[in-house]
Order: sequence, then structure tokens, then C-alpha cells
Amino acid sequence: MDFFDLHCDTPYECYVKSQEFSKNTLAVSACKGAVFNKWHQTFAVWIKDDTENPYQLYKNILKDFKDKLKYKPENLTPVFGGEGGAVLESNIDRLYELKTDGIRFLTLTWNGENLIAGGSKTDKGLTDFGKDVIGVMNSLKIGCDLSHLNDKSFYGAIEKAEFPLATHSNCRLVCNHPRNLNIEQIKLIAEKGGVVGLCFYPCFLGCGDVFEQLYKNIFLLCDKGYENNIAIGSDFDGAEMDKKLDRIDKLPDFYEFLRRKRLKEELLSKIFYKNAENFIAKLD
Repeated sequence: MDFFDLHCDTPYECYVKSQEFSKNTLAVSACKGAVFNKWHQTFAVWIKDDTENPYQLYKNILKDFKDKLKYKPENLTPVFGGEGGAVLESNIDRLYELKTDGIRFLTLTWNGENLIAGGSKTDKGLTDFGKDVIGVMNSLKIGCDLSHLNDKSFYGAIEKAEFPLATHSNCRLVCNHPRNLNIEQIKLIAEKGGVVGLCFYPCFLGCGDVFEQLYKNIFLLCDKGYENNIAIGSDFDGAEMDKKLDRIDKLPDFYEFLRRKRLKEELLSKIFYKNAENFIAKLD
């Protein structure tokens, strides 16, 4: 199978735990990714909203991980993202440096707030600085990642963003969690050609079997007409996962589960690879 994952936090974990990418005890490694034919993996550099010297930490993590990718497997195409707009501090020109570093998406906040906007655990909305940030992101074709935003920030950002996506969020109708998206929000992302990466974190899936809960998200999105906007954003190495889906080499098990649910190969190809691939092509 081919696989495009819109979000994992492996670079941070490799950095703080001094682990290699080739082989490690984490959810994502080169060895574990050998189960795929073509494999696009978005490696997010996680920066919390209140991190001290966030830009320096970002540079340290990114350099460390790129060094560890020097001997990447042939099936892997790395994609880089930034998780947390605090990396900019108050310097909007940092976006040009992120673009040079190969950052394709920027998550505007984590769960708290920064100079750009408020995350899911705050009431702060998109700031004037945040509007300017999105304007520059548009000009640079950096995807505007709306995961982690509260509703106020989301609606402010989606109005401005030309390349919106939610790298790791689920449907609020399936699990009523503030980190998930309501149908109106998903509609607004889809109308701008964006994608929603379904996240494996059990707290965002609700009670029940993890495969079944993910299937409920897929069924709902397809029923609403968004089969071209569904992707995967695992959040591997960023959250504690269910044992059935706690490593990237367990993805074929989920794929086979969906085949048994009689999802057609064309749809599975869209969900696991094509939709994300089509979106990122817009950023070239």
C-alpha cells in the first residue's frame, strides 16, 4: 500500500530521547515504514506556545532530524511541517526562513495561545498579527494548518487562508471534543480544496474500537460528500495510542479492516495517499 501521513511528532521525540530514525523504540522509524510502497511522511517540528527560545529549539530539532534522514529508505519522501506558530516569535519574516527550510505546513497554535491566535484550550481569537502571518503564508504557499485552533480562531483563519488544511483532527459529530471539527468547519476547508487528516489519538475518537471509530469518521465524511478531502494525520509519537494502532507498521491492518467494510480500492487510495498528495501539489 501507499501511505501519506500528514502529521507525526517523531523529530521532537528523536531529539529529546536521542533516538535514531533508522531504527528506534518510537511509533515511526525507517524500519517500520518498510511495509509501504510509496511513503510520504510529514515530520512536524513541535513547538509549544510557551516555549523559551522557540526558534532556536525549532532549528535544533530540524537540523538533528535532517541529519538522521541522510540515509533514509528509498520508499520515503519526507515532508516537513511546523507545529506551533510560536516559532515565529514576533518576527513575520521567519516565514521566509521556514519556507527555505522546507516547511510545507504551519500549525498556527498548539493548545494555548501565542501572538497569532488562540488554541483549543483558550478563548482568544485570530490577532491582527495572525492575519498578516496568514497573508504571507498564502504568498509563500505554506499550508495553513487549522488543527489545534479554537472555533473563534478557526473561523478567523479560514476566511484568510488560501491553502487551509487540518493535519490531525477528527469529526466532532463522532466525538464531541474541542480539538475536533464540526461539519461546517470541514465544509469550509473542503470548499477551498483542503484536506482533513484523521487522527488516531483515542481521546479524539471517542469510546469504542479504534478501527470502528475511524471508520465512523470516514463514513460520515463520505456521506457528506467529502471523499476527496479525507486524509490521514496519525499524530504518531505525539500522543499515546491504542495498541491496535500504536505504530506505523500497523497501518496495513487498518487498511485491511476498511477493505472488509467494503470500501473500494479507489476510495482507500484517496484516503491513504492521493488526497494528501493532491493537496501538497498545490503548494509547489
